[in-house]
Amino acid sequence: METKPVSPAGASTESLENVTRSVARDGTSYVVTLERTFPNSPEAVWTSCTTPEGLSRWFEPVDGELAEGGRYRLTASGTSSTIERCQPHTEFRVTWEYDGDVSRVRLTLDPAGPGTRLTLHHTVPDNEHWAQFGPAATGIGWDGALLALTLALALGDDGTDVQAALSTFNDTAEGKRFVECAADRWCTAHLSAGADPDDAHDSAARTASFYLGDE
Repeated sequence: METKPVSPAGASTESLENVTRSVARDGTSYVVTLERTFPNSPEAVWTSCTTPEGLSRWFEPVDGELAEGGRYRLTASGTSSTIERCQPHTEFRVTWEYDGDVSRVRLTLDPAGPGTRLTLHHTVPDNEHWAQFGPAATGIGWDGALLALTLALALGDDGTDVQAALSTFNDTAEGKRFVECAADRWCTAHLSAGADPDDAHDSAARTASFYLGDE
């Protein structure tokens, strides 16, 4: 069983090592995939990922109908979604609509010993944004989300403000290193998918600079 992280810095190192990342072509789209195993039950992970109370603690506040066929909106980013499939404790599939772009996210949960293997697939179009930033643009964001989820699940209901803790962490040297290391790992995943080496390195560097506020 994984060691219980007690701080964003400790959890970030663990999260970088324990998340598996991959990139695959799917017709005119790319699928960016992250996978990791949590020591928590599928029910606990599902509750954190699909309820207003769970999501507001580590991701974003949400308004709308969190049921199959329902529409909801993440109030901080303005991302809107239609829930295309909702199979409790097993699968959650939604559209991902932001700033005029539409992609799709699929989350699956599988028992893994006493814990849960979470797999997140984000299918994005092969467009100008992909050409410029590659898989790291989507991947680093989800890496940060999984780090937040890791903390929320590990700390339970101890009163810790997970989002505030991570906001502070993001401005530290360790937080910046987390972004840089995540970008490097997405570059490796991009190369494994057959990307041109110069394109893979350049797009990962551009994405890291964006997240770090250098652009």
